[in-house]
Amino acid sequence: MATRAIAASKVAAPAPRGGVTQRHLSISGVIAVEKLRGVIEDYRRENYVHELPSRCKKDVLAVADKNKDGRIPVEGIEMLLRNIGASDRMTRSDIETILSEEGESHAKVIERDHLMNLI
Repeated sequence: MATRAIAASKVAAPAPRGGVTQRHLSISGVIAVEKLRGVIEDYRRENYVHELPSRCKKDVLAVADKNKDGRIPVEGIEMLLRNIGASDRMTRSDIETILSEEGESHAKVIERDHLMNLI
């Protein structure tokens, strides 16, 4: 358990383009992000074999961006998971953890580019 805590304390979100602020994820945040990475990577291996990983990420996140405004809500990620057949691999709580720690927790959204960098 101590190893996990040490690893979690070192995981930081990428700094915003204009600033120097870095956020550190909690252990549950690290686990939730890793789950999402795993889901996307498994989907990529099955469906985007001949494409760059970034192409797959861009495509799936474009679908999750329901309003096409560059912001992805909880429901957008849930829809993405349903569409790729992985809705059983993450809970709403996992998604909300990512958004509360890395996105705009009051609005339960995350910037698409920021999520792209996380996964």
